[in-house]
Amino acid sequence: MNKSTFIILTVFFAIAMFSCSEKESTSSPIDPIKELQFEVYDSITVDVLDDLVLLDYQEELDQYMMREKRGGNVFLVNGKGTILDSAQLVGEGPDQLPFFLEGRFLGKDRFVFKEMSPTMDFHVFDRDFKKIEKLNGPAVGLNAIFISQFRQTFTIWSENGEIFILGEEVNSYNPADADPDKIGGEFYNKVKTGFFYDLSVDSITYLSLYPEAWVPRKTNRWVGQSFPYMSFDSERKKVAVLPPIGDLLFMYDLEGNSLINEKAVPLSHPDRDQEIPDASSENQLYSSFSDVKNFGEYQLAIFYTAIPEEVFSEFRAKGENFNQDPEYREALSKYRNPRYIIVKGDQQIGIVNKLPVEGDVNLGLSDGTLIVKASEGEVERDHNLFYKIRLVKE
Repeated sequence: MNKSTFIILTVFFAIAMFSCSEKESTSSPIDPIKELQFEVYDSITVDVLDDLVLLDYQEELDQYMMREKRGGNVFLVNGKGTILDSAQLVGEGPDQLPFFLEGRFLGKDRFVFKEMSPTMDFHVFDRDFKKIEKLNGPAVGLNAIFISQFRQTFTIWSENGEIFILGEEVNSYNPADADPDKIGGEFYNKVKTGFFYDLSVDSITYLSLYPEAWVPRKTNRWVGQSFPYMSFDSERKKVAVLPPIGDLLFMYDLEGNSLINEKAVPLSHPDRDQEIPDASSENQLYSSFSDVKNFGEYQLAIFYTAIPEEVFSEFRAKGENFNQDPEYREALSKYRNPRYIIVKGDQQIGIVNKLPVEGDVNLGLSDGTLIVKASEGEVERDHNLFYKIRLVKE
């Protein structure tokens, strides 16, 4: 082979390889509404008669923190479902608190619970459920209460011996200073419902969770409080913020006590109306988001489908107490169904219309697991059943 022939062949192969490479990179774009599937790969059975909710997981110990859904007991459960310890936390004793819905592990030797009160204080307990200290909460007054059984509004972690809390608190402002009847859409520029708590210096920094690129804030349009949800990955220092109204998920990096590098991820689903409603619209007529959870390198955005307007109008015509009508509750069960949108990195990668099991997503884990509390079903159980599910990889 002479030199000129060699050069020609080299150029030919280089062009061919570049062409193939270019074809591969452009031939398979991600379909954001492709239906993905979860699979069940494990389960946890806890022999407690009362209905339990999963609060947190400690990976090094392989232990779960659970609470009674309608009581004041907390349970410490191992990975096989065996109850290791329990405590009655609600009460007036020295090792109790008035009322709570949320709790977290703090390392391997402490627990932290968020008190439901005008100040939303945090209570720190040791492994024997003995109270160590009470931390001042981020609330400045009780102007709104949202009861959500399957959401955690704060994450607590330690770095280099220092402890931090990142969370959301809808009672972090004085309503008199941000009256939407007076300031309208300016509410979103003024109110800060996120907080960064540095326990080493007992300092709370309040953070705006209304993203700058969120349409109502951008256009100064009042659409209701629409307090955003937040989920934090303390290992990657990634923060996901999801306003209930709109079609965008916002991703941030946590740097110091600030949220930086805002990135907007468009969200879509065939069952979701993308039109932003007026503040006076009924909630059931709009498929607003209800939660966002991290699970591994993914985010899960959850919403419920809207009830048809004609169906809602028919019940409303019956009178003010239409929502107590058993038939109306049946209609809600029929039309208001959960749907799921999956995000990875800075883009939506698919949707899930139905989980492999009936139930509520309680928790997302760092290994890509979602834990679903099984629905009661037609047969009443004498135990609590939790399923571990994960995305089916293609």
